[in-house]
Amino acid sequence: MAQADDHGTNEYGKAVSSNEEPHPGDIIRDDAAMITAEPLVGRDESTPLEEDEPEGTIPPAALWAMKDRRHIQWHLIPHGERHDRVREVFGSGDASVYAIDDGKHHAMVAHLVGSSPSGATYVVLGRVERAVLTTLTASTNDVFATAKELALIGVVQEESIKSSNVFDVERYEGPDEIPESYLPGAPFEKFSGDLEITIA
Repeated sequence: MAQADDHGTNEYGKAVSSNEEPHPGDIIRDDAAMITAEPLVGRDESTPLEEDEPEGTIPPAALWAMKDRRHIQWHLIPHGERHDRVREVFGSGDASVYAIDDGKHHAMVAHLVGSSPSGATYVVLGRVERAVLTTLTASTNDVFATAKELALIGVVQEESIKSSNVFDVERYEGPDEIPESYLPGAPFEKFSGDLEITIA
């Protein structure tokens, strides 16, 4: 974590009191709380999940889920150490798979599964080596075959504050545990209700 100076500023943002107006990347300081401050987004501001995004390349639910679950957060990398970014769409229609970078050697991949009446969109995703992306131009069927950290993620967008709620629904030990109806090629589902969260 970057070290703050005597004025509370660092290369990613600054420390602000809980009664001040924060900006993306700032650390909101609550002197009355006995917990370590974490970087939070400013009120009614675009979050780091939206920074410098080519508009429309990846659907918001898939993009936000992958950004939330990747290991390397772009906005926290010093400018001179940043790797090549990835924003790719493979396949089309119900076979579509989306990819973003996760460091120099890995990528996050995601597939839209369905949505519920409450406004949640469900995304199955995993972490792969970047070399896997070169195989997806031919077919997206096996995108999760070697993926790690497989999970079904729910995303609820909050358009008024350009934010979203990203939450785990289910985790998978391997690709064989992912239901076939959640894999590329299966139709996008309109669920009758919210999916049950199976993670304690």
